[in-house]
Amino acid sequence: MRGRKNVEEYVCDEEKEYCGQLDPISPISYKQRSPQSGGGSSGVADTNGHTNTSNGTEERWHQNYVPTPYESYKSNGSGSTQVVESGRGVVGSTTNDERGHWGSKAEFLLSCIGLSVGVGNVWRFPYLAYENGGAAFLFPYIILLVLIGKPMYLMETALGQYSQLGPLNVWRCAPVMQGVGVAMVILSLLTAIYYNQLMAYTLYYMFGSMASEVPWANCKAEWADSNCFDVGGLYPCSRYNLTAPTPEVNCTLRNESSATQYWKNGVLRLERGGMLEFGQIGEIQWDLTLCLLLSWIIVFFCIMKGIKSSGKVVYFTATFPYIILIALLIVGVRMEGASEGLRFLFVPRWSEIMSIQVWRKAAEQMFFSLSVSWGGLIMFGSYNKFRNKVHIDAFIVSSLDFITSLIASAAIFSVLGAMSHDVGIDIRKMAASGPGLAFIAYPEAISRTLPIPQLWSILFFFMMFTLGLDSEFALLETVLTAIYDTIPSSRNHKLLLTGLVCLSCFLMGIPMCATTGQYIFYLIDNFGGGTGVLLIAIFELIALHWVYGVRRFSEDLKFMLGYSPSMFWKVCWVFIAPVALILLFVYSMVTWENPKYDRTVDYPEWGIAIGWGLAAISVGMIPLFFIIITFKKLVTGKISKLFEPSSDWGPGCPEARRELLATQSTFGMSETKFGIDNPAMEQRYYPQ
Repeated sequence: MRGRKNVEEYVCDEEKEYCGQLDPISPISYKQRSPQSGGGSSGVADTNGHTNTSNGTEERWHQNYVPTPYESYKSNGSGSTQVVESGRGVVGSTTNDERGHWGSKAEFLLSCIGLSVGVGNVWRFPYLAYENGGAAFLFPYIILLVLIGKPMYLMETALGQYSQLGPLNVWRCAPVMQGVGVAMVILSLLTAIYYNQLMAYTLYYMFGSMASEVPWANCKAEWADSNCFDVGGLYPCSRYNLTAPTPEVNCTLRNESSATQYWKNGVLRLERGGMLEFGQIGEIQWDLTLCLLLSWIIVFFCIMKGIKSSGKVVYFTATFPYIILIALLIVGVRMEGASEGLRFLFVPRWSEIMSIQVWRKAAEQMFFSLSVSWGGLIMFGSYNKFRNKVHIDAFIVSSLDFITSLIASAAIFSVLGAMSHDVGIDIRKMAASGPGLAFIAYPEAISRTLPIPQLWSILFFFMMFTLGLDSEFALLETVLTAIYDTIPSSRNHKLLLTGLVCLSCFLMGIPMCATTGQYIFYLIDNFGGGTGVLLIAIFELIALHWVYGVRRFSEDLKFMLGYSPSMFWKVCWVFIAPVALILLFVYSMVTWENPKYDRTVDYPEWGIAIGWGLAAISVGMIPLFFIIITFKKLVTGKISKLFEPSSDWGPGCPEARRELLATQSTFGMSETKFGIDNPAMEQRYYPQ
């Protein structure tokens, strides 16, 4: 029949033990009904459920009746409906109630904010901006944010919302690229293991700050050596470019502050010389291990019911850090010398803007901060209601992430500027990267400049813990959602499964509590959580916009949101983002140097090999699955369908699936040229 597509639907009623073929879309079904053979009596039903008149002729009204929309799709009493569709349809259960949704739009927004606004905003962004041109660093960052960050943020949250699937199963849209989802889940698991170690450090510092004096204020005999000086006292002469004290400058010949030695010798108890022998991790520190255990227990209780529990926790964990950051900013900018820190942070050094290294660092920070290509955004989007205006949410959260980075940078460097002013030393010699900024430079600044340092220290490290907690939720939920979507029956055992995953991650994280633990932490961070994400992002863009197709994806967005992506978004997805990331990746490989801990300690060859192995465990899944699926298609004779979506790909919402099927099965609009609102009533559909 003209205008009808090859779509079939079966509606099963278990109570009536009936499963029959119906018209694909009953609201627009004009199929000619044939009378039941041998039917001459009145009221006998034909094969389509319509009755014949007593004289054997079809009753026109019943024959051409157009039912109420979705009437034939009503589920049985148990609420379960089974639909089999072809093309972009869905096979299997269409109910999505067991999977769950966010309790409110605020839970989704706060969870995304908690994921994107993390520890990296506090220590990584400020230092990178300071080290790479100050305000000049902001220009590459903003450009990359607009051309890559925001488009990918929208892409991932919208993809999850459309499919109602996590990052592992969402690649039904392009099964040959299934390895991208596997890589995301493995990367999230690796990151969750070492990220919680970071949270254990914050708990250790927070508990230590509850003493009558912050523990790093003075050199203590149990962890300090002869090279230690008190942070409340003098500075080393080397910072003044002196070899000894002078009448004008009173300095010390000791070179490590009590804050530095407390971190290295009191918390980490780091073995000198790095990782020397394979399998030798040193002595396990049980106080640090207990902090790690406590952190995992807190994570477990927050996510044990999935988004039903974590969605409530984020009301606090996503908002509390802003209170502390704003308080630190207000206190910091009012201190004498704060302007020095802000000037060094924000005054542009334009000579550095043309350096490819600055653009590379801006791209790395953007991925690290927004958390794109880790799978968490797809997972969060999958718990949205289907018609949620996710494109607006994506714009709000990605913009707020950048604003938060600026607030955190201003708060931290205003305090460092005040400390620089007090001791008369260039702030460039005080800033530190990574954990050094969070656990050395800033704690030292708190003890030197802020009143009641114990209070501010507790608040600062509690803020750091809550920032990490939100990100940890996303990383673990990404792994758990992959399990739930792959094995739906596992949702009945969420408590047990969550407990097993948390326990396993805790056990795998114990080596990082050893005396060589920081070397292990840094190795995983470089290879497991850093190198792979850029490649995953490249293949993610290729899979969605080249294999599945940018036109299909844009049509999906239009159907879901009523919003058609502009040419700007399409060009960014198809060309600008992948090309820019490929160039950055090539540059990274060309200029690659094996990592060194603290820029001084080399890793042994077997340590570097382990690092590349960690990267291969995640990224290596992409070519592996491509080869496996290609071989499978070749063997089964379906190689021509290698780049087609799977038969069960489509909207994750059952009602949306039926609506899309109805849209695909309608008559062409040319039917309305006869001026009849309901084409089924036009006389040429009546038997003559």
